[in-house]
Amino acid sequence: MNASGFLTAPELLAPAGGAAALRAAVQSGADAVYIGGPMFNARSGADNFSIGDIKKYARYCHLYGVDLHVALNTLIKERELNEMLEYAYELNDAGADALIIQDIGAAELIRKALPDMPLHASTQMTVTSLEGVRYLEDMGFSRVVLARELSRGEIEYICKNARAEIEIFVHGALCMCYSGQCLMSSILGGRSGNRGRCAQPCRLPYGITDGKNSFTEGYLLSPKDLSLINELKAIRDMGVASLKIEGRLKRAEYVSAVVGVYRKYLDNIDRRVEQSDMEELINAFSRSGFTDGYFNSHLGKSMMSHKNPGNDSGNAFTAEAKKRAAENANIRKIPVNVTGTLNTDELVEITIYNRDTKNRDTKFATAAGTLKAERAINRPLDKERFAAQLSKLGDTPFEAVKVIAQPDGKSVVPIKEINSVRREAADALIRELSEREKGRKAPVPVITRAERGQTDIILTAEVMTEEQGEAAIKGGINMIYAPFGVAEKLTGRGAEIITKASEIFRAEDIKTDAVLVSSPAAAEYYRDKRLYGGFRLNVFNSRTADHFKGFESLTLSPELNIGEIRALLENTGVCTEVIVYGRLPLMLMKNCPLKAAGKCQSKKMKYRLRDRMKEEFPVVCSDDCRAVLLNSKPIFMADKLDQLKNLKINRIRMIFTVENFLQCGKIIDVYKRALAGEAVPPPADGNSFTRGHFFRGVK
Repeated sequence: MNASGFLTAPELLAPAGGAAALRAAVQSGADAVYIGGPMFNARSGADNFSIGDIKKYARYCHLYGVDLHVALNTLIKERELNEMLEYAYELNDAGADALIIQDIGAAELIRKALPDMPLHASTQMTVTSLEGVRYLEDMGFSRVVLARELSRGEIEYICKNARAEIEIFVHGALCMCYSGQCLMSSILGGRSGNRGRCAQPCRLPYGITDGKNSFTEGYLLSPKDLSLINELKAIRDMGVASLKIEGRLKRAEYVSAVVGVYRKYLDNIDRRVEQSDMEELINAFSRSGFTDGYFNSHLGKSMMSHKNPGNDSGNAFTAEAKKRAAENANIRKIPVNVTGTLNTDELVEITIYNRDTKNRDTKFATAAGTLKAERAINRPLDKERFAAQLSKLGDTPFEAVKVIAQPDGKSVVPIKEINSVRREAADALIRELSEREKGRKAPVPVITRAERGQTDIILTAEVMTEEQGEAAIKGGINMIYAPFGVAEKLTGRGAEIITKASEIFRAEDIKTDAVLVSSPAAAEYYRDKRLYGGFRLNVFNSRTADHFKGFESLTLSPELNIGEIRALLENTGVCTEVIVYGRLPLMLMKNCPLKAAGKCQSKKMKYRLRDRMKEEFPVVCSDDCRAVLLNSKPIFMADKLDQLKNLKINRIRMIFTVENFLQCGKIIDVYKRALAGEAVPPPADGNSFTRGHFFRGVK
């Protein structure tokens, strides 16, 4: 709401994977553009921008009053921290208006190093609640990009109660998994979505099996694209600050088409969307049409593109969209006022000025000629003719909306002199509008060496069921992580029970005094309890680890290899844990793929997804129909524990998911013997297990 009490239109934020798309976004009416630079951005497959390009196109954007946001939204490895911070300094100097961040350690460093740089929390942070927003506000984030999985009611509640600006996605591709929580591409192929290299295995075909019979087949993990073009008024009324269009891997014409349609209806918020404009969006890119998905709680089959995972639109673009995407497009005009004076024996003087409504600032540029006006012998330059020359701004980005011509009515000067002065004034205003003040920079120490003492490694277990918990207790495991409901049943049986909070935050009446949290939101909500950090906190470097130094322990990211774990631990003294056994969760989904395919298993583990290689992936369903896709194989590291002992890890964890009581007992026995120094063999079938990322890691 502005100072007059009127609701203001939210920012229209457009994607640009390269220079052509950026120009198209600006010419089509974007208020802001987000891009990736040469490193640390989650779309490594886009053309992206060099530092020189960013400097150039920051000036181009600023000329039109458009903000330039740069994605620095991957997880940062220990050896990359110095490089990342130097890169952030370069982005500041190049003119970036905001940085989009996923890595909490990176955010802390940048906040200290660049105190004036606005930080935007990436959707990769999986923020789904007001608690999550408040945690990030306290860290210094000025904007939070919410997870795509929220409903209109959830978004509105957050907007009404948050201090930070709220940004949501309104158009483009949907991930099947909560952003920032997907390990599928990483674990199956070594290409991590958290590092900008997702191979999109979700767009491949899968079948459903119960181990004996095969059922539905198709693209069961492929959602339709999102479109909220019909919800703009409601979104504005909620108080959303920014509307984000996905598509940094899309072509310039796509950006032009989508931004153009959304600009049209943001500027005419009460206008009903015409069928021709819906067709323009569909023709630009769609997967079996669009969905309003989570926003209107239309989950299930209607959200999915089971028959076609790719674009079926044909990439048909209107002439207008193509024109705006042309290399030298000069369609978006900046309204200016022009004044000119012409007096005998004086130089022609022209002033062009622009009122920046966003920053409530007026930019002026004045130029004077080199020839003095002479008294006319026959026909002096009259007001109408002088005004006509002043208004000729056609090849500039300006459009004269008001012209004040002030000739004395007695004088004359060559028309080419007026044109020259006008061009000089226009060029000066371009320079004035293109420049923005750079933020402050402060030196920040990145790496702090830490002494870690060698301690005995504690073996812990994470269970899903009471039966698995009983097996862990019987096996002598003294520290057990169990979900809400199961934890209460295991309490008092001789082991320390730590309740595992919901992986996607929701308030739970947890009775134990210790909680395993998977998000900053849960850390905020359960701050009065003893906190243990789950792997979904994405602890990738020592700065993130130290951010959570008040926790009892932290589970390191399963995407780190042994060398990267060693480098991290050399620089932090926090208590750490790694996962050495179990089926890692590949996807965490709000829209259950089984239910969407008509095979709801009612919270049991009856069905699996089967891929083209005949690998089978169990699906775990919860009370609220959230689904977890597990890896087809468990990690097994019992025979390699000697390599982990040298890292000075404090704890190692077994995760039990599909295992029964007897299987849990056997696995526990193997790991206990291995910890005691006994040589244990790997499973006989070498294809039945994986080493995770311990020996390969991700790029």
